[in-house]
Amino acid sequence: MESLIKRFKKAILNFRHGRVLFITSSVFALVYHLAFLITFKLLGVTQMYYFNFISVAVYIFISLRSFKMKNVIPYYFLCFAEVVVHQILADYYLGGDAEFHYFILLVGLLPALSFGKRIKLASVLVTVSVILFLVIEANAAFIFPIYFIEFKKIVVIRIVNIGCVAFVISASLLMYAYIVLHVEDNLEEQVKQKTKKIVKLQDHTIDSLANLVENRDIDTGDHIKRTSAYVNLLALKAYENMVYPKVIDWKFVELITRVAPLHDIGKIVVPDSILKKPGKLTDEEYNTMKMHTTEGVRIIKEIFSMTEDNEYVKMAMDVAGYHHEFWDGRGYPNGLKGDQIPVSARIMAIADVFDALVSVRCYKKAIPVEDAFKILKEEERIHFDPILTEIFLQNKDAVIKILNKEMSL
Repeated sequence: MESLIKRFKKAILNFRHGRVLFITSSVFALVYHLAFLITFKLLGVTQMYYFNFISVAVYIFISLRSFKMKNVIPYYFLCFAEVVVHQILADYYLGGDAEFHYFILLVGLLPALSFGKRIKLASVLVTVSVILFLVIEANAAFIFPIYFIEFKKIVVIRIVNIGCVAFVISASLLMYAYIVLHVEDNLEEQVKQKTKKIVKLQDHTIDSLANLVENRDIDTGDHIKRTSAYVNLLALKAYENMVYPKVIDWKFVELITRVAPLHDIGKIVVPDSILKKPGKLTDEEYNTMKMHTTEGVRIIKEIFSMTEDNEYVKMAMDVAGYHHEFWDGRGYPNGLKGDQIPVSARIMAIADVFDALVSVRCYKKAIPVEDAFKILKEEERIHFDPILTEIFLQNKDAVIKILNKEMSL
């Protein structure tokens, strides 16, 4: 969780929240002018009273028009022009020490945070504002009021001025607090919801692809369901035992469980005459069958080319492309060995072979579960990662439970 200060900085520097400054300044302008409308009326400063009366009317009209048009630029120019005129009149009637000069600088900085991609326009306005502020501020000491106003009245005006400034600062902080603590949190929630929809869409795509495989080979369809369950079990136990901690974390467990159904997606391109052949495959047929690994990578890359979840796509390709690699380097398609094989593919290999051993296939009968476990043990350091194999064998009861559950469905 980011600190409150960092979140405030993000909100203030975020162009999307620039309009909040204008909302704040609009409220401030109205409160400010109304306050001085009453103040000047009570003090008898008629010239400033009428100026504020006109300002209130113009502000209300322009503000409503600007926000109706969803264009804050006209409102900004009104705000800037009014502040400059107000400054000139304040100096003219109240003297150069009226302490309103900094409003020019404040309003001049608004476009820097509010004009979005209009960088050039914002830069020009900021520059003009700063120069104007410096010129007026430098000459403020030499300006004297043309009409005499009692010092007591000047004090009252300054107190009202300070009160209005305090109000706008408080209002601004409250509005930004609302943004930081509510709007930003809602935005994060929207991002989470969008991510969930993307994940749901990806999972639906996986299920659809897996169903394509299942429609061609019923055994393969059941195989997909069981291997996914075995993969989840093995990955979870590896995570709990801190095996390969730099690779296997909670996100890894989630991802490999989701991509596991895609490991045999490349079999879509394998002809039925080979995929469903009851006997032993010839060398040529076997080479064609082996193509399902590289074809699986190609299919996944094409289907998910537009997704931004690179980790998801990478793991899906690793599982599809390397789940037939051997620990000793005699596997296919690339002859990888040991740590060269992605951890996800090593997990998939154990789940894939175990299920193939205990399942009926068109070319073989199922073997007893205990015999399958013995074969996995014998193939440690030959076919399978020895550490992951041991974890799988240590959880025989859970594996058998998955097998019985899926077989009974």
